[in-house]
Amino acid sequence: MASYFGSKPLIMAAVMLFAVVTMMDLISCVIAARQPSSGIGYSEEAMKARHQKWMAEHGRTYKDEAEKARRFEVFRENAAFIDRSNAAGGKKYRLATNEFTDVTHDEFMAMYTGFKPVPSGAKKLPGFKYENFTLSDDQQSVDWRQKGAVTGVKNQGQCSCCWAFSTVAAVEGIHEITTGQLVSLSEQQLLDCDNNDGNNGCGGGNMDKAFQYIIGTGGLTTEDAYPYTGAQGMCQSVQPAVTISDFQDVPSGDETALAVAVANQPVSVGIDGRSFQSYGGGVFTADSCGTDLTHAVTVVGYGVAQDGTLYWLLKNSWGTTWGEAGYMRLERGTGACGIGQQASYPSA
Repeated sequence: MASYFGSKPLIMAAVMLFAVVTMMDLISCVIAARQPSSGIGYSEEAMKARHQKWMAEHGRTYKDEAEKARRFEVFRENAAFIDRSNAAGGKKYRLATNEFTDVTHDEFMAMYTGFKPVPSGAKKLPGFKYENFTLSDDQQSVDWRQKGAVTGVKNQGQCSCCWAFSTVAAVEGIHEITTGQLVSLSEQQLLDCDNNDGNNGCGGGNMDKAFQYIIGTGGLTTEDAYPYTGAQGMCQSVQPAVTISDFQDVPSGDETALAVAVANQPVSVGIDGRSFQSYGGGVFTADSCGTDLTHAVTVVGYGVAQDGTLYWLLKNSWGTTWGEAGYMRLERGTGACGIGQQASYPSA
């Protein structure tokens, strides 16, 4: 009898332990089922809903279900990367989904960049007219948008012609500064007509060569007269609306010289854009990119962030849904993303 009653508590304990283990396994299964296959806080179903919402926001449609399934996988991978980066913290910038979230990195680079840097060792243009210029107290921060020298953000679309948009923005800027008139100029003219010097429309190009074309051909016409189509076409006869007389290179790698130039006018720059695809805001830092110049933008200002970080203000050509309404703030003074290696500006 004593043996019977002595074993009963052991049996009860074993039963209770089995129940606890079973319950823990059940809870673990439920938690595992709710964990996202990729992306922080998103299950498979939730990620599909996120993709569907993103499609609606960006007007994206696919030719068939197979293409949609393939693009969903790309979207999921990119969204997971974005979520992980933002969750990790410790960054001065954030990433975000945008119209490029369903394209692979290789596709993105092939379609949305297009800068062809001047080969290392190539002869540089002599002269830097701002060499003896000293920044005044009111030039410790500059924003040419506020001064009316920057047109609205444009969108190159799936054409690797960032070089044309960078060129045009710089010419628009110096024209407004010298005449007081802000005129939106034609990138399409450069795509169609500047093709005898190594520039190649949607196949990529260089701003210095584009400046030289503008000088040689007598100027650029307006956007209205020669609208952008996103594809290279036949060169049309145009009536120039804006001219430039010359252009110069900023001393390579000299961010002080670049700041002096930008204090006087918007400046075209080549930059490493390989990690820009999902930029959503904040100051993008040098530790997040290399110095392989793949993209072209226009520096339209510089300043100091609230946390004291110095930054460049870049006008991009990927529409207003990318970055900070089409702009990027890039860390200044650290050579971030190759900024200043190949920078140039036109003279009116």
